[in-house]
Amino acid sequence: MIKKILLLYIIIIPFYANGQISYHLPKALIITSGADLGRGTVSDGVVHALQAFNKLGVFVRLENRKVLLQTDVLTKYDILIIPTIAGYHDNPQNFSLTYMSDTELKNIARWVINGGTLVTDINIGRNTLKGKDRILKDGILNANNWQLGKCFGVALKEMNTSDFYVKDTKMNIWQRYILKPKNKEMWRLTAIETAPNVKILAEWQNKNSNYPALTLNKYGKGNAFLLPTFNMLHPASDGGLSNEKQINQFYELVYQTSIGKRNYEIQLLPWKNAHTSVYCQTFDDGGSAEEYERIFTFIRKNKLPTVFFITPAVDKEIAQKLKNDTLISIQGHSYNHPDFRKLDYFQTQNEFLMNRQFWKKNFTGFRFPYVSNSFWGMYLLNKLGFVYETSIAANNMEFIRGSVVPYNIPIFNNEFYCSLDLLEISQMYRSDWYFYQKVLKKEPYTKTEQKQDAKKFETYLYKYFNEVVQTNNGVMVFLGHPMYSGISNITLQPLQDFVSFLKTQNVWVTSLNEAANRWNKLKNLKVEIEEKEQNVTINIDSNGELINGLTLIFNEKPKKIIYNKTHQLKEIEDKYYLVFDLDNKAKINIQFQ
Repeated sequence: MIKKILLLYIIIIPFYANGQISYHLPKALIITSGADLGRGTVSDGVVHALQAFNKLGVFVRLENRKVLLQTDVLTKYDILIIPTIAGYHDNPQNFSLTYMSDTELKNIARWVINGGTLVTDINIGRNTLKGKDRILKDGILNANNWQLGKCFGVALKEMNTSDFYVKDTKMNIWQRYILKPKNKEMWRLTAIETAPNVKILAEWQNKNSNYPALTLNKYGKGNAFLLPTFNMLHPASDGGLSNEKQINQFYELVYQTSIGKRNYEIQLLPWKNAHTSVYCQTFDDGGSAEEYERIFTFIRKNKLPTVFFITPAVDKEIAQKLKNDTLISIQGHSYNHPDFRKLDYFQTQNEFLMNRQFWKKNFTGFRFPYVSNSFWGMYLLNKLGFVYETSIAANNMEFIRGSVVPYNIPIFNNEFYCSLDLLEISQMYRSDWYFYQKVLKKEPYTKTEQKQDAKKFETYLYKYFNEVVQTNNGVMVFLGHPMYSGISNITLQPLQDFVSFLKTQNVWVTSLNEAANRWNKLKNLKVEIEEKEQNVTINIDSNGELINGLTLIFNEKPKKIIYNKTHQLKEIEDKYYLVFDLDNKAKINIQFQ
């Protein structure tokens, strides 16, 4: 049974002077070195976290463990997610967060005391960096040998949990058992002692006993969630224990816990002018003059900002049209169109630099040929000052891959790993090539076949937008080619109809360049809020950035808004969106009913 113990530390209760509540909108940090082969992809669980936080208006950065020794960086974030399971740190021991120094653990604990909200699992820092298991000496993991003991308010011991199951007892997120009994021995760290203020949100249970499984502790000004396994926040589709809804609900609990008590729901919307999702149109080069002209006509007709990713192989006349059209921006697609995974460091660097030199343009965006992103490719794009790349295709229908929420790219190679400022803005998984590739065969591509394939393409576009992009307030990056979409008016019609549909929706149709710049402006944005009865003061600091159409969301309609610059209040689906331009700093006074 659970034993309550008194741990000696000070709990600081937030003080609300004269009924005034003060807080700021949080930012989150996820510790991961990346997934798979270190080329910029991330774990399915990270994708879910990115999407969950994006719907809450929380800006997320991905970092590796070095940030745990950079306390000045840690203080910029309010939520810290530290997974210890495989798939988040796929490499040798120095990546795994089950191995940690006392200094790292102390820094985490101090960060929580100062107001941070921590989410991790029972294996965090169990071992020293030299590989020694901290539990071996006394058979227990507590404040005496584990710097996070007071932070979590628990003492842990290995127990055979083979006949136990985990049950959600307080959160109402998991309706069924989270972990079920096993037929074989299953030894896990389990909380056998808890401090008086620890909240037990889920329990290990069998016929005779119950022990804390998922706990929440108030430590100083902050909060610490301790999971029995991080697989609780990993999707069942990839071997985890939860579905998307459950993961989203838990991260919303984390978000609400981080902010604390308040009377009015106020969130940040990342996109411009109250738009809840984004559409960016892009094409890779390739096609005849007629096919290009069909695409150009479509762009001009719909006034669509469009990015073309190009190589020197583009016909000179077409290249001139690409450069002269004000709706079109050209970006890098390499010099020789190679498979970058077969190139070394210097070959990779030459591809970027020679393409820039050929076009006499300092490209800031890139797409890898064959969407074959590589470690050195990502590393050098970042080193050469590129802002974004768009090669890790987002699926999230048949399986999880890529993200419709932009993220800064983590990479690793053997013992070397780093987190880049380079953004991944994932393209849609199925390009027009997937639907129109029959044109490559020797047989004529008949109109009947084109209509059949166009219908499939149209279905995919709507399904991807509705099920993946719109539900996550994300970005849809269309990937097309003149040689496929531009085959005929038949093959182009799905895109025309889809764009016409988007114009009836609350979608920001913009260039990929603009979407990337917008996202980067949110990195240093600070939103501080003070409530006193029905009056709310919002102080916003963009760190010198001009952000047009900045948007805050309210669940309740303001009675009065006092702001000395142009602003607009929009009502969309029972929520209220305050839209305004921000130039460095702003103070907005709101009065509610």
